Amino acid sequence: METKRIYRKKIKSDDCRKTYTVRFNVGELYIQPPKNVKHWTMSIDERGGYWNRIIKEKNRDEAVYWTLKWFTNLIYRIKKRKNSVFHNLPIKHADACLEISDDYNEVVFTPTMKPSKPLNRLLPPDKLDEIIKLSKGLFIKTTDFSKKGCFTQTKEYRNRQHRERLVKVPDVPYIYENSNTGRYHAKIRIKPKITTGGGATFLGCERDENGHYSKVFWKHKRGKVAQHPQYKIVLLKNTNLKKAVAEAVRMRNQFERRKTGFKKL
Repeated sequence: METKRIYRKKIKSDDCRKTYTVRFNVGELYIQPPKNVKHWTMSIDERGGYWNRIIKEKNRDEAVYWTLKWFTNLIYRIKKRKNSVFHNLPIKHADACLEISDDYNEVVFTPTMKPSKPLNRLLPPDKLDEIIKLSKGLFIKTTDFSKKGCFTQTKEYRNRQHRERLVKVPDVPYIYENSNTGRYHAKIRIKPKITTGGGATFLGCERDENGHYSKVFWKHKRGKVAQHPQYKIVLLKNTNLKKAVAEAVRMRNQFERRKTGFKKL
């Protein structure tokens, strides 16, 4: 069976294209580009050695896409070339060593922007710092480059998505309604908060005219948290609110109850 090869369409010379600078970081190795590799030139700055070249594409999205294609093909080719210079370079992941300029300000911060989208990948340091600063805790710099992108969504990003999507049903325990689908979800505590070493000492009390207690005085000692509570959002099977509450209560009773470690000293 013959396979169809997909070739890149040729762009006419009179098409409007933008110019982008591609930076290939080689760090402190300072390895020069091979003579048979065209377009790349060697430079050095405060961040170390790097190769750079100029490419022309319609937009930054296409510039990143074709650079990643080139990188993927490079990784495949050097496996068959044992003496290749590229074996000495840190090129396991594209986002760890490649950068593409954003001179036309095409990358714009939005709270829902995806780090894996080609437009948002291979960002230069100044643009990456700007995105992280504007996110106010939603994004952080990537440390695990096996994931696509040079920034990563934080736990606060996921929590914010849940808050916007799930609305608490008033006067009903555990139940949240999905604003998009109308289905019910239950917020179940699967691990309780456990404290140790806390307690209280009885100091005395005040009585009213009838001899009943009016005020009771205690001296409290705060304990240490041995285990923080952990919650889980569960999609419920029932679409009827009354049955969904009963289902959530049954589910909650399966997990361990709270242990405060509180005792009378």
